[in-house]
Order: sequence, then C-alpha cells, then structure tokens
Amino acid sequence: MQSITELLLSKVNEARKPTAWGTLGTIRPFLNFDPETDAVNLVAAIKSTDTGAIVQILTNQSSTQRQLIARLYRTTAAQDLLSDLQGALSGDLKSVIVGLMRTPSHFDATELRRALKGIGTDEDTLIEILCTRDNKQLHEIITAYKQEFNRDLEQDIADDTSKDFQRLLLALAKGTRENNTDWIDYRLIDHDAKTLYEAKANSKTPNPDPWIRILTERSTDHLDRVFQKYIDYSSEEIEKTIQTDFSGDLGNALLSLVSAIQNTPLYLAGNLQEAVKVNRIQNCSSTQ
Repeated sequence: MQSITELLLSKVNEARKPTAWGTLGTIRPFLNFDPETDAVNLVAAIKSTDTGAIVQILTNQSSTQRQLIARLYRTTAAQDLLSDLQGALSGDLKSVIVGLMRTPSHFDATELRRALKGIGTDEDTLIEILCTRDNKQLHEIITAYKQEFNRDLEQDIADDTSKDFQRLLLALAKGTRENNTDWIDYRLIDHDAKTLYEAKANSKTPNPDPWIRILTERSTDHLDRVFQKYIDYSSEEIEKTIQTDFSGDLGNALLSLVSAIQNTPLYLAGNLQEAVKVNRIQNCSSTQ
C-alpha cells in the first residue's frame, strides 16, 4: 500500500527549472489549467472518495489556481470545497490537502496560532515562518491572523515567549527589513561586521542587541556580504560564533535566520529532510 508521501509525490508536476531565490515551493502554475473541469471532477472524486483523483487535481495547481477551483466548486456543487474535503479525507492526507487549500498567508497564520496556543510553544514553527517570509508576506500573515482568530499576532508572540528570543521574533514580525538594491555600501558592511564581532569580543556574555537589530533590519544581500566580512574580524564563520556564544531558543533562531538569509530554499529543504527523518523514526517505533 502506498504511503501518503509516495502518493503525493507520484502526482506532483515538478517544476522544470530550479527554484528561484526567495520562492518557497517548486509547484508552478499548471499550463493546461481548466478550472471548470477540475471543479466538476472534484465533485465526483469527493463523492466517491477517490483520493488519487483529489491529489492529482490539487497538487498539480498553484495556490492561485486552487483558489479559483474552490470558487468554481462552490458554484458547481453549491457547497464549500474546504468543508467537503475535510469530510471526505482523514489523517495526514486530510491535513496536507486542507493545508494546500488555504492561501499562503492564512496557512502560515494557522500554523503560527497552533504554535502559540495551548500548553507549550512550538518554537521551531515560529522560527521557520518568521525567518523565511519577506516583508510583504509578514504583513499579509499579520492581517490573516487577525481575520482568522481576531487576535493580534505580535501580542500573542509577546505573551508566549520571553527575553531575547521574544525580542528577535517581534523584530522579525514587524517586517521592516531593508530591500535589496544594486547599491553596495562597503563602509556599512565593514561597520556591521565589526559591530557584531565587538558585541561578543568585548564581553564574556555577548550582547544580543546589535545581532537582533542588524540581522532583522538589513537587506539579505547586504547581510551576505557582512557574513563574509565577519570572518576577517573573528577568523571564524558567523555560524560558529552563534553556536559558541548563544544558546537556547535565541541561538537556534539566530542560526536559522543566518541560514535562511544565505539560502532560503536550502534552509527549508534541510528542515523538510529532518522532518521526514523524524517521521520515519516515529513510524518505525510505532510498528515495534
């Protein structure tokens, strides 16, 4: 019997070209898109609980195309596609397909709410989302969070986290990072690299303030150059400094942020690989 992962991967129309910098997925708009036919076929697939057909249709479209299918489904079936999918599917497949049917901002908002509510905080989810979304995406997430839950995301972060980790997350959530430009300010690059180094070189306990400010406000292109210049001052890569001088949630978040700034797709791929590895271990344990 096919696993859910095998079923999904067997149906996905993979991108023909490598992921562009800053994009968060490999699915591109389906060229022969026929939303009317897809909506009609989904009605039949959901009625017969044909999971293969459901996966085939919804994993081969971009997010925008899936939203159009959902609108036409409402016209065709006089029902809500998301609700019908929730009733027809179950388990992990249900979670994946329902997640696909949300807009990116509403999906992220839902994941952030899940990470913040209840007993315990899912720090990894907070870090991954807030470290990898650009200013526009972050602003859309904050709006979606308010619409979905009638709550303020920044206030919930402040209530559920603490100390320097809280300050880093709140700085990221504001979405005030400078945009990349063709202008290269070598003086500022040197200044920022030196500031980061001195924040830890002049004290036994590194001062996180300049690290939080620089890593959340400067453009990603600028920071790439800062990381290279940092080696001139510290004689080690910036990741090594973070591993040595910062610990706990703040250390993990700073490492993730540096990785995401350098190569977002590679950082996300690493997280996906780790999640698959953990899932395999859990599946093996459950069968013993």
